[in-house]
Amino acid sequence: MRFSVKKVLGIEKPRDDIQFILDCANIRNSRVISIHHRIAYVTLFTAAAQLFLSVVTHSAEMGKFTHRALTVRIGIFLTTLSAFAIYVSILDYVLKEQILVFITLELLLACIFMVRPVYSVALITISFWFFYWLMDKVAGVSAATNVNYPILYVFFVIVNIARYYQYLKVARQTVMNHALAESLRESSLTDALTKLKNRAALKLRFEEMIGSEITMMLTDIDDFKSHNDKLGHRHGDELLVRFARILQAEFGAENAFRYGGDEYIVMVPKISAQEFDEKIKNCLSSIAGAFNFSGGRTSGPVNSIDDLDAFIKAADEKLYQAKREGKNRVLGE
Repeated sequence: MRFSVKKVLGIEKPRDDIQFILDCANIRNSRVISIHHRIAYVTLFTAAAQLFLSVVTHSAEMGKFTHRALTVRIGIFLTTLSAFAIYVSILDYVLKEQILVFITLELLLACIFMVRPVYSVALITISFWFFYWLMDKVAGVSAATNVNYPILYVFFVIVNIARYYQYLKVARQTVMNHALAESLRESSLTDALTKLKNRAALKLRFEEMIGSEITMMLTDIDDFKSHNDKLGHRHGDELLVRFARILQAEFGAENAFRYGGDEYIVMVPKISAQEFDEKIKNCLSSIAGAFNFSGGRTSGPVNSIDDLDAFIKAADEKLYQAKREGKNRVLGE
């Protein structure tokens, strides 16, 4: 037989009798594109569209978005998918065609979505055996199908369950890794002794304040070394922790930082000098004379992260001035 490129590409016009057979096949296949088929395709498209829209609007909904809502939308899509697969494939079966649409879409149902097996297996079971019942009713079922069909069903169920639990295992590991990373990040930003935020956290917090007015105070415990020398380092640590708790309670955990040694920084956005002084008085009341502290404060707008050193330097100068003037006081601009 002479090789013809035109014949292979379908360009060469076939003989009239061959063209007749092709036309009959096309007519037979085109019959199924009825109004019922169009309705089925539109229904499937609508079900897919509602699921797609729920995904793209997820970030916009945020607080309104729930797991239950997603489950319902996936359930609508999967149920519609199964009904579509049964409808199209039973028509193919009547025409002695393959039931590949049903098999393909059931495989999609079994392998794509991470739905709990109690739901997905129920849907696979109902659709599989309802489709089997329809095949038997409309055209009968061959002996080969009676053997192969249950094997196919069991395979789909096993794949669905295995894939779900494998993905569940991966998801749990991901959550554990995320929690561990978050824990390590938190510990890297927290002082081990006082549990206040540290210098690294101070820098991050200061960066968040760009564009805002802040008041910063640098403070330390007066004569801290003498506390250590007289009563021991354990007592000194207790003083550090106590002072940290007082600052944290009065100014907020997000605004109190351990700067180093017995030095602390308090950084508060949008607060008046009067309000700040009131908080200092509350700190003194909480200490109840157990020890004294001095501080220097400065206020102003934050324009960039480079302003951090200038704020600390200005507060430090006021702190030293407070020390020179007799300690146990907070001085500010």
